[in-house]
Amino acid sequence: MLNAEEKKLTKAQAALENIEVPKLQLDQAIAAGISKGKRKRKKNLLFMRTFASAAILVFAFTALLRTSETFASYVTSIPGMEKIVELVRNDKGLTSAIENDFAQKIGISDEHDGIKITLDSAIVDEQMMVVFYKVETSGAHKEVSIDKFWLTDHEGKGIEEIAFSYDGWSIDPQDKDRLLQATFEFYGNNRPENLKLSMELSKGRTEEGEPVHKFADTWVLPFSVDKDAFKDKKEIIDVNETVEIEGQKVIVEKVSIYPTRIGVTVHFDKENSKQIFAFNDLRLVDKTGEEWAAINNGTTARHMDEFTKEYFLQSNFFKKPEELYLRFNSLRAVDKDEVEIIVDPKKMEVLKAPSDGRLLKIDREENHLLFAFERNSKEGPNHVSFDQAVDQNGKEIGDGSASFRWNDESPMEVLIPYFGEGAAPGPITLKLNDYPATIKGEANIRLK
Repeated sequence: MLNAEEKKLTKAQAALENIEVPKLQLDQAIAAGISKGKRKRKKNLLFMRTFASAAILVFAFTALLRTSETFASYVTSIPGMEKIVELVRNDKGLTSAIENDFAQKIGISDEHDGIKITLDSAIVDEQMMVVFYKVETSGAHKEVSIDKFWLTDHEGKGIEEIAFSYDGWSIDPQDKDRLLQATFEFYGNNRPENLKLSMELSKGRTEEGEPVHKFADTWVLPFSVDKDAFKDKKEIIDVNETVEIEGQKVIVEKVSIYPTRIGVTVHFDKENSKQIFAFNDLRLVDKTGEEWAAINNGTTARHMDEFTKEYFLQSNFFKKPEELYLRFNSLRAVDKDEVEIIVDPKKMEVLKAPSDGRLLKIDREENHLLFAFERNSKEGPNHVSFDQAVDQNGKEIGDGSASFRWNDESPMEVLIPYFGEGAAPGPITLKLNDYPATIKGEANIRLK
């Protein structure tokens, strides 16, 4: 556990017990943010993410903290803690984990070529591990970037059934105290206790975004996690209730509550006429009206099978409310016969698309095929994504990457690599895996 100034914590206990926690502010602010530095990797499993692309744009859906301001002020006064609190303050579950001394101190460093990387601490449970690290550089290094980032066991063997995201695409050498964050999501039971976090770095970027210089060394940070600290820290609630929204059946199978996040396992009836992609407002609510909504970044859901997904929410594990409800009112979905977009890049024609008309046009931009989608508001890109494009023979096109861009006055644009040497002739098909068309209703399931 974090050992920072244990005497201060003990001394403050009596005062904290007498704090009057202010009433929850029910307002929720939604802030659209761009994270140049998020990179997503996946292995052995299909994951639903908000966006996955060569230039990933991540939207942060920010909820106000329930935390007492007095307690928050105290935590941020502990040396080193204020940086961690700042990183997680938009996630109520991770903030609560820190408040409850659930983080583990690590403090391991590796230094080469005037660059020092320190693995500061971690929040760990059976499902997820969030690590906090710092990159310190000398004045000679500018525009330092993390090119490769991976986790193995202590012998260097890869860990199966793991997905991760991390900060650090570009690091400001002037900000020596800045902490970065990486999230590892485990879906197997073979996670080792002794681990190694490894990184490869470069510096400088060409106009094309390629590194000017790659460092020969690899920064390796061996560390251990205390499995006993999170053993049996979970709550599984069997639900098995069916809700019907505009004729579409949604079966909520179970809710799994862990210190880092909550998983809601949902099955969509295979006889549904629509392809359901995701929830717009899935949340847990206690009897006071406090809500725990979708996590802010990283993996928002994962595929269990063709009709079953697990959606992730911020955790209320340490709150332990007496009454708890699962609620949702809006889901993203399209008719199953409209789940494909088919275009002819040579003629710049849209041959098939959802009938709502959100796909405004296709165009060419250098070696990319551009799709322009109408946006419903100025709050974000409205969740458009699709699987890797295939040609008329079913052969995959490009590397599966995509980039997204928009501003207040323009539609959302999605670009995928297409034109250039070996471009596939004839129509190409993209299967939607998210789309902003919605169905609405009311679901209120009591869990406790």
